[in-house]
Amino acid sequence: MRTIFRSLSMAAIVAGIAVSGAFAQNVCDDLDGATAKYDGFLKTYASTDVKQLPAIKASLADGKEFLEKWGACESWKEQVAFVKPWVPRVEKKVVDMDKFVQLQPKFDRFDAAIKADNIDEIYGAGKEILAVDPNLHNIKYVMAVSSVVEVAKSLTAKTPSKYAGEAHNHAKSLYDQIKSGSLKLDRKIGDKESIGVLKWERTREEAISQLAYTLGYVNFYGTNNKKGAVPYYYEVTQLPGFYKTYPPVYATLGDFYVEESAPIGAKIADGIKRIAATSVEDEKIKINEEVKANVALFNGYTERALDAYGRAWSIAKADTPVEKTYKDNLLKIVRDLYKRRTDKDTGAEQWVATAVAKPLPNPTSTVEPVSDPDPATTTTTSSTGTGTGVGAANGTGVGAANGTGAAPKAGPTAKAKP
Repeated sequence: MRTIFRSLSMAAIVAGIAVSGAFAQNVCDDLDGATAKYDGFLKTYASTDVKQLPAIKASLADGKEFLEKWGACESWKEQVAFVKPWVPRVEKKVVDMDKFVQLQPKFDRFDAAIKADNIDEIYGAGKEILAVDPNLHNIKYVMAVSSVVEVAKSLTAKTPSKYAGEAHNHAKSLYDQIKSGSLKLDRKIGDKESIGVLKWERTREEAISQLAYTLGYVNFYGTNNKKGAVPYYYEVTQLPGFYKTYPPVYATLGDFYVEESAPIGAKIADGIKRIAATSVEDEKIKINEEVKANVALFNGYTERALDAYGRAWSIAKADTPVEKTYKDNLLKIVRDLYKRRTDKDTGAEQWVATAVAKPLPNPTSTVEPVSDPDPATTTTTSSTGTGTGVGAANGTGVGAANGTGAAPKAGPTAKAKP
């Protein structure tokens, strides 16, 4: 029985092979069918016209069927060798064209938003585009750097920024990738690689500077991460590009020093009160030494602030009424800081001229105390410590923090090139 069963099974297999061979032979002999599919593939396989997408898809289907049915036919060997490598290329093209058809209305919306300076629309359209293709770095770049405008408006309106967090993420990712060279830029301005679209398109060099500025601005004004902002502001001053000589960059560093010095000024004021409140001579001496140390450190911060504001004033233009008002305000800040530091009414401009001839101090470095030979510094520190000095911290008129200085208003809204 087993022998009979085995023989019957073998007979079935042999019969199957015979039928299969006959079928293959019949297909290879189907000259008309093969020709129709091959010619169908040739019709639009090479087209790049998105309007012909349905026809290209039909050609792709013909090519796939041709390979499936006639791919093993010796008589069609030459045609198969041509079609085979083209099918995956056409498949990719169809995917790209489908994506383009899906994205084109969104791109149109995005472009219109850029032209209208509508940041809400830039983000609305941008998010829709990235939902289809999350790797479009030109879209991310525009979303990142245009956020500076929105953050500036939120400062004026005294409302939280809507896009600071998202802008920071896009800017940081692009900044790291461009600096490392891992991101291939696919656009050009002249013969230089570029990123972005329309008026937000920048060369690689300009983009690194603008992204660093964006990270500084968004951190400082958008998320109130000021210590996280200053390394980027400092980097901007060391990079080529527009922001290297952009006065608000330096004014913002001045704001940072003023705010950082505020707690020191409070300690000085508290020390002076404690000295006046005690009758124990040894205690007075001890507290006085603490005050002197804080005064020296406060002097160091004041000189850093004076240096930063001085640089902003020295490079600020006065070609228009707005620019002149800004420059005049910077000079007032410089003179007030100089008065605070030296108790002198004249000499601020000369001090700045000497300071700016030297490299800009790195704001991430330790601020060194500056002690005067004459220990009589309590007049200046007393006025500062009691909140009558200059600075963003006490709200009396300097800087971006209280909105009365130049930095926030002269950010992306006053002759800026975001």
